[in-house]
Amino acid sequence: MSFIALKILFGDRTKYITLVLGLAFAALLMNQQGAIFLGLCFQATGPLQNVSQADLWVTDPGTQWVAEYRPLSDEKLSRVRSAPGVAWAEPMFNAWAVAELKDGTFKRCQILGLPRSTLVGRPPEMVEGRLEDLWIPDAIIVEELSAKLMDVKVGDVLKINDRRALVVGTCRAKRGFESNAIMYSTFDNAVRFTPTGRERISYILVKLREGADLERVRGAINSLGDVVALTRREFQERSIRFIIIATGIGVNFGITIALGFVVGLLLSASIFYQFTIENLRHFAVLKALGATAPGLVGMVLLQAAIVGCVGFGIGAGAAGIFTLISRSVQSELSAYFPWQLLAGSFIATMLTIGLGSLLSIRRVLRVSPGVVFGGA
Repeated sequence: MSFIALKILFGDRTKYITLVLGLAFAALLMNQQGAIFLGLCFQATGPLQNVSQADLWVTDPGTQWVAEYRPLSDEKLSRVRSAPGVAWAEPMFNAWAVAELKDGTFKRCQILGLPRSTLVGRPPEMVEGRLEDLWIPDAIIVEELSAKLMDVKVGDVLKINDRRALVVGTCRAKRGFESNAIMYSTFDNAVRFTPTGRERISYILVKLREGADLERVRGAINSLGDVVALTRREFQERSIRFIIIATGIGVNFGITIALGFVVGLLLSASIFYQFTIENLRHFAVLKALGATAPGLVGMVLLQAAIVGCVGFGIGAGAAGIFTLISRSVQSELSAYFPWQLLAGSFIATMLTIGLGSLLSIRRVLRVSPGVVFGGA
């Protein structure tokens, strides 16, 4: 029976290709838009993507997104340092400024200030120059793609908010949701580039002593009042949740992904039903020869499974190629393609073709063996 089902399926190549391409388009839409959505969510976590040295991030309790915060005072930094189980606690500065370029244009940039002594919060990878060159007066390190877009190189002098900035190196780092240029400097230099009030610390990065219990240290920091200690993952989840709810990105991408599901469902249902109608004679012959209802249902489901797997493979493969290309060209439209997205879209595709085959199954079960002897 399986062999006959495959012969019927592949016998009408036009309908088979149309079915496969329709499902491939739906799978491509779901995977590609899902990957872009996840990529944007992770971009929304800003510096959390690049800093891995700290066990806890201490910030104001009202902070909902890493890019919007209430600055902390030096007094709070001292109190966090005194908490039991803390090996070190270092301040990090995160603000925005305007950089004037050599050609007279300007670029909005993100300034990340690192503590001068330890340089905690450093970029993941240096491309040119040394990280220690940040100790040079007015020194900055520019993210590699940002340097290309701004046409700056090591040794160039920029103006950031009318203050001199010397480019001493370039680095690789993931940019944030706003895709602004990223520049690293020491904490004191960053404050001079973007003047603030008395409270200047954006976050406090905390490293636990060896053997210290994370929950106990977190509780000790939270008990200080006016601060909250979060792990990197918790801070990422908080930022992602804020972006999805507050910006409407979740709704927009959800509509697009749902559209892919609906398109796949309607295409598969209509084409698969037409395919079944045109091959009713074959099913009628099998029924006249004694084929049971479960056997006929199994034939239809096997055809649906084959079409679904092939269509999904083509669509998911195309989405994967898109993701690889966007990464290779360092596109601002970041895409993240985890295996969970692949598994979820596969289930959705198989559900689509399964629902689309229900009408066909109903029609096959109702066909009369006499059809084969009729004129229709």
